[in-house]
Amino acid sequence: MSAPARESEQERALRAGGEIPVYAALGGFAAAVWLPFALATKVRFEDAYITFRYARNLAEGHGFVYNIGERVLGTTTPLQTLLLAALGLAAGPERIPAISSVVMPLFGVAAVLTAYAALTRLGVSRLGAAAGCLLFAAHPLVIRTTLGGMETPLVVFLMALGLYFLARGQTVAASAAAGALVLCRIDGLIWAALVVGAAMLRDRRPWRPAAAFGAVVAPWFVFAALYFGNPIPNTMLAKGVVRPGREHLLTQPVHLARLLRFYASGLGLRVDQRPFPMWVGLLALGGWFATRARRRELVLLAVYPPLYAALMYLGRAPMYQWYLAPMLFASTLLAGVAIGGAVGWVARRSPTRPVKAAAVACAAALLIPPAVEGLGDLPAQVRHLRLFQENEWGLRRAVGVWLSEHTPPDASVAMEAIGYQGYYSRRRVIDMGGLVSPAVVGFKASAGSNGVVFRRITTELKPDYIVLRSFEVDENRHFNGGKLFESEADRRLFFAHYHEVRRFTAPHPELDPLITRLTVYERRG
Repeated sequence: MSAPARESEQERALRAGGEIPVYAALGGFAAAVWLPFALATKVRFEDAYITFRYARNLAEGHGFVYNIGERVLGTTTPLQTLLLAALGLAAGPERIPAISSVVMPLFGVAAVLTAYAALTRLGVSRLGAAAGCLLFAAHPLVIRTTLGGMETPLVVFLMALGLYFLARGQTVAASAAAGALVLCRIDGLIWAALVVGAAMLRDRRPWRPAAAFGAVVAPWFVFAALYFGNPIPNTMLAKGVVRPGREHLLTQPVHLARLLRFYASGLGLRVDQRPFPMWVGLLALGGWFATRARRRELVLLAVYPPLYAALMYLGRAPMYQWYLAPMLFASTLLAGVAIGGAVGWVARRSPTRPVKAAAVACAAALLIPPAVEGLGDLPAQVRHLRLFQENEWGLRRAVGVWLSEHTPPDASVAMEAIGYQGYYSRRRVIDMGGLVSPAVVGFKASAGSNGVVFRRITTELKPDYIVLRSFEVDENRHFNGGKLFESEADRRLFFAHYHEVRRFTAPHPELDPLITRLTVYERRG
């Protein structure tokens, strides 16, 4: 081996050794911020329990199902479901929620460290890479979605892993990571398309990245088509049967304003917040540096947020927190590119130590406002989330436990929130939102109103029990809009077949009086 080659290896070893303190600092920062937040709030999102029920049924040998015996793909994260089922099989299926609360944050830490490694390999300075990763780890939205039990940390880790493999020139591995991302959540297809496209442009044999992506996703889609009868998640069908007129979405000012709010939320800010103009300028600067960088893969960080926002908005995706985190991931890393690029530009033109120090101070001035805006809001968010979580335990979980203790094992229960209530009840669920009930999706597609859908659920599917928000019956208002009973005849018909058996009130109803009171109805006879 030649001397230059040996020196190159020595330099790489020294560089790798020098990175260890940085990795330790990044991981330690994430742990120092996330762990107290988790202990104080004990936050677990409602939708996470849908995946937990799928994983528990799979671990207990009932198959990949929500309701035993009903093969409906009601989750968009088969990869997380399979992972939790495997861990639940080893540690006990009943421990799956606790397992997720430990494993998912570890993926969040891994995402931060992998993103740093990817950025430095793509030519971003240590300062810039660390700044972007710290901005991401410190953001309240990231903290909430990392600790809530959802698949979001795994999604972000796979995004970072694809970028890291691209940085190393491992196009096949990058495409395989992109395939795993699609199996983790269907909207991962947007980032996956960018990663696979970049891999195909770089590889001398473009078919190899495409084949690697297909080798990962094809087995699942074949299995889903055979097992469920349709590889498309029923959740997408349930959310796509409402509100016509989508062809005019981007031609009306009100829709453009909503798209702007969606994009701003994905950047981690609101348009009325003080740092917003500075933050937008920082991202524009990051995009400029990315286009001029030697490694063009950095452009993905600039292209992804607006592309994701536009496609998710056109697809009528709700603005859930876990949908915004991937966009925030790319945005904060792009801010790091801007900070690293600006400091490097100054340092190259004036290598004196005072000027370098001034450049670092300017970078800190760019970095501090959005970070302080986020971290300064954490105490208020901790207080709110702690009360919110106490409501979840004291209301939805309480309803699920009551159903498990006071209804026959073969009873069917209609409900709209199928996370906590469905998981703890262990009863067959008729989902009034349609996520795991294709019949309800059919009702929604053909019905003219939510009231008609509710009538068809009660008269055609005839659930043994129904869980409703108390105001829906008391005030005749459907939670999703319109009336619950379209006519007085519908009301009389409902009470001819159902009677109230129990009302529940959350420990802190003042948080939201409309959703903190539930009523259980039982079918007569």
